[in-house]
Amino acid sequence: MIVPSIDVRLGHVAYRGIQIRFTPSELAERYVEDGAQELHLVDRDNAERGDPANLALLAAIARRVRVPCRLAGGISSVPFALEALDAGFSGVLFSSAVFASDELLTEIARMGRSAIVEIEARDGWLSPRGGDPTLAQTATGRGALAAARAAVTAGVTDLYVIDLGAEGALGGPAFDLLERIRPSLGDLATSVRFHTGGGISSADDIRALARWGVASAVVGRAFLEGRLALAEAIAAAR
Repeated sequence: MIVPSIDVRLGHVAYRGIQIRFTPSELAERYVEDGAQELHLVDRDNAERGDPANLALLAAIARRVRVPCRLAGGISSVPFALEALDAGFSGVLFSSAVFASDELLTEIARMGRSAIVEIEARDGWLSPRGGDPTLAQTATGRGALAAARAAVTAGVTDLYVIDLGAEGALGGPAFDLLERIRPSLGDLATSVRFHTGGGISSADDIRALARWGVASAVVGRAFLEGRLALAEAIAAAR
């Protein structure tokens, strides 16, 4: 599944180097009209400053559009995640900061399919973007493969794998990391749904991810820069 991403900072769609003429709500409606079956909504203020300044706006979008919406952006609290689900989101992505605590991973696993845990890696090591500062500091530098095993062992069913070196630069999907994580999980890999994003820029990328077997591919910048059309991406994923 192709999941368009909408990054929001201070109430506006925010991608470095791109001038956006749509409001977050308008962009969400446009993606749904063009065939999106799910949206990935990112609160950049929460990720960068620990301030969920866009939560009300994003929740209103989630309730209004006719497709499920995930919330992402520096989330490391289960109570906050449950409030987001109550506010209208279908799922929540947790920052890699949560790998600071095995107990927290177990608590997240109890949320079932509504919880997706991010493997945010740079050169094979965790590099959390946001979340509780103490948790993020503790989790930073943990091996991505060990983190994935810890999550799945705790009962987490969905992993979002992203190579931070390629994200935002359209440098290609995180194939190397995906290819290393799946076999490292052994038999447990059969119970995991893999999601990915960052670096995706072409229909060829989408086709390759579909062959690999990802459950969803999150695309943002490539759509806004006109490198890839949503309809083209959806067709390539079939």
